[in-house]
Amino acid sequence: MRTRQLIFVSLLSCTATAVQAQQTQQATASSPAQLASVPALNGPTVLPDYKIGSQDTLTIEVFGVPELSQTAVQVDNAGTIAMPLIGRVSAVGLTTGELSQRIAKQLDNKFVKNPIVTVAVKDAASQKITVDGSVTQPGVYEIPAHTTLTQAVSLAKGPDNVADIHSVSIVRNGASGRTVQTYDLDAIHDGKATDPLVEANDEIVVDTSGSRKFVRDFGSVLGLLTYWHP
Repeated sequence: MRTRQLIFVSLLSCTATAVQAQQTQQATASSPAQLASVPALNGPTVLPDYKIGSQDTLTIEVFGVPELSQTAVQVDNAGTIAMPLIGRVSAVGLTTGELSQRIAKQLDNKFVKNPIVTVAVKDAASQKITVDGSVTQPGVYEIPAHTTLTQAVSLAKGPDNVADIHSVSIVRNGASGRTVQTYDLDAIHDGKATDPLVEANDEIVVDTSGSRKFVRDFGSVLGLLTYWHP
C-alpha cells in the first residue's frame, strides 16, 4: 500500500512538472508584442482607441487558459467586470489594451505567470450621444467608433430652417470637468476646418440663428395678419 502511494505521488509530481514546462514554453513563445495578433472570441470588434463604458459587453480571452476566458461579460453600473480568481476589475474609462494589461497584471501577481490577455468590445452599448438644438430630429443616438461632428448632426436629419450652422457645439463631461468647443459646419464642409470626432456621452448643440428665427416669426405674424385682414 505504501509503495502504491509513493508511485501515485511520483506520477502526480511528474505531471505537474510537465504542465508547468508547457506553460513556460507558451509564455516564452508568445511575447506581449503578439497580443494584438491573438484572435478574440466570437469575432468581436477590436477598438484600440475606444474607452469602455458601463453596460458595454466585452469578450476576454486568457491565452491558453480557457477557464479564465469569457465570451460575454457586461460592465456594471459601477464600472467593473467580474473575473474568475481575481474578482471585480475596474474597466470604465480604459481602452481595451489598458484593460488587457490590468487583468494580466492582476493574474500574474498570484495565479498565471506572464498571461496573455485579449479584451475586445462585443457590444458598445455606451456609445451614445445627444443631438439637440436647431436640428430636424433632436434625440439620443447610438454611434459607431470614429463618428465625426457632421455625421452626428446628420443622424438628427441635419440642421433645421433656423439653425446657425456657424455655431455648433460639442459639450463634453470629462475628468477635468465640463468643456464646450464650438465649430463652423460651413467651414468644415468647405474643407477649411477639420471635422472633429465625437465621443460617447457628448452633447451636440446646434445654435439658433437670430435673424432666421426673426424672419420665420415675422412670416408667421404676417400670415396671421393677412388671414384676419384680407
